[in-house]
Amino acid sequence: MARSWFLLLPFGLIVLLGSVAQAAVVEHTFNVGNLSISLCNKTARIITAVNGQLPGPTIEAREGDTVVVHLINTSPYNMTIHWHGIFQRGTPWADGPDMVTQCPVQPGANYTYRFNVIGQEGTLWWHAHISFLRATVYGALILRPRGGAKGYPFPKPHGEKTVILAE
Repeated sequence: MARSWFLLLPFGLIVLLGSVAQAAVVEHTFNVGNLSISLCNKTARIITAVNGQLPGPTIEAREGDTVVVHLINTSPYNMTIHWHGIFQRGTPWADGPDMVTQCPVQPGANYTYRFNVIGQEGTLWWHAHISFLRATVYGALILRPRGGAKGYPFPKPHGEKTVILAE
C-alpha cells in the first residue's frame, strides 16, 4: 500500500505544477486623481477618475489568476476599491468596503490589492466604495474561463463588447 502512494506522488506533483503554471499574475496600477471633463458641450467639470479615463481601465484575467492592483491616491478624497462580485476567499482585506474590511486609502497614500479569482468567471465590475466617488471611479472586470473559448458552455461568439451603465 505504501508503495502505491509512493508511485502516485510524482504524478500528483506534475498535475499540481501544471495547474499552477497556467495561472498568471494580472497587474495594474490605478492612479486615482482629478480629471477635467466636458460632456455634451457643457462647461468643463472636475471629477475623480482612474488613470485619467472614464470609465476606468478594464481588468481582464482568467479563472485561477491572481489580480494585483496598485492604488495610488492622488485625489483629495479617501479612496477604496470594491471588486463587485468577487468572492474574497482568504483575502477579505482586499474587498474594499471602507471601514468594514479596510481603512480608506488617504490622499497621497498607496495601497496594493491582491486577490485570487479561483472558481470565478464572468463579466463583473469594480468601483470606488466611498460616497459619491462610485459615480466616476469604476470599470469592468472580465474573468474568462481557464480553458479559453473551449471553456464556455456555448459556441464562441463572433465578437464581444463590454457595456457599462452608469448614472
